[in-house]
Amino acid sequence: MKKNIAVRVLSVFLCMAFILGAVNISAFATPAEDAHLHFNDDGKFRIINFSDIQDDATLDSRTKSFLRQAVLYNSPDIIVLTGDNIYGPEVKTAANARSAIGKFMSVFEELGVPVAIVFGNHDDQDCISKEDQMAIYNSYSVSISYDEGTSMAGCGTYNVPIYSSTNSNKVAFNLWMFDTGSSQNISGYDYMRDNQLNWYRSKANELKAQNGGVRVPSIAFQHIIVKEIYNALKQVSSGTSGAQSYNGKYYVLPDNAAPGSVLNEHPCPSNHTGEFDAVAAQGDVLAIVSGHDHENSFIVPYRGIDLINTPTCGF
Repeated sequence: MKKNIAVRVLSVFLCMAFILGAVNISAFATPAEDAHLHFNDDGKFRIINFSDIQDDATLDSRTKSFLRQAVLYNSPDIIVLTGDNIYGPEVKTAANARSAIGKFMSVFEELGVPVAIVFGNHDDQDCISKEDQMAIYNSYSVSISYDEGTSMAGCGTYNVPIYSSTNSNKVAFNLWMFDTGSSQNISGYDYMRDNQLNWYRSKANELKAQNGGVRVPSIAFQHIIVKEIYNALKQVSSGTSGAQSYNGKYYVLPDNAAPGSVLNEHPCPSNHTGEFDAVAAQGDVLAIVSGHDHENSFIVPYRGIDLINTPTCGF
């Protein structure tokens, strides 16, 4: 994605209240489960999502101030970072990566809010590996991020259960963290690989079985938007005001986009498909939240799933 884009809309947060479901989890095997996040007594759980901080080892002071003030103002229960958290080509070394990640993670650590991250296409570009970066994130006590292991493509595909406010052993909601890879060694942007999708199906079915055959409602967070966004957008003729061009066609937001939605650049998905159909068939995902496209801030429904884009929070 483009670097140093001036954006009016800096970030978007999701405030969600869901009815409390029920699924038993007997063992806390992951950092996300150990965190035991739960709905509050009023039945609400608030997520704040920052995307594309994409800075070097110093971090712009305006970005740091914005992150702090946004968290203080919104009092989230979790912070989710959806990739390009650092800009690899300007970071490069392990020492700089520790500095770059530390500049914003220290803010979240000070405020004591749990943090779950996914990686983007720039995090490990010309820089240390995502696995090494994950270790840096996990040196902070507020990090609940992890990698499911070498059997899956990428780094940082996992889930975060949100427990009931009335029963600490029951999961009410689930957050998927999907690593959509990098741009290296492929044509175009990367995507969710088959073994990641197989893991997702298996885990979703496990949660469903433990919930008496009822799907556990979920939201997916990732960096690269799904290609189906172009099925959800409205195709128009060339010259239409505000239209964005993609592969020789022109698009605007559809009439059913959420109020306040903004499409200021064409979305940049992978050339591959498969993820959207997988989550649609599973039926548990209410929304797929992506970053990557710095100037877009929208919620667009498609086939029962909200496609959400979070703009850059960097300056």
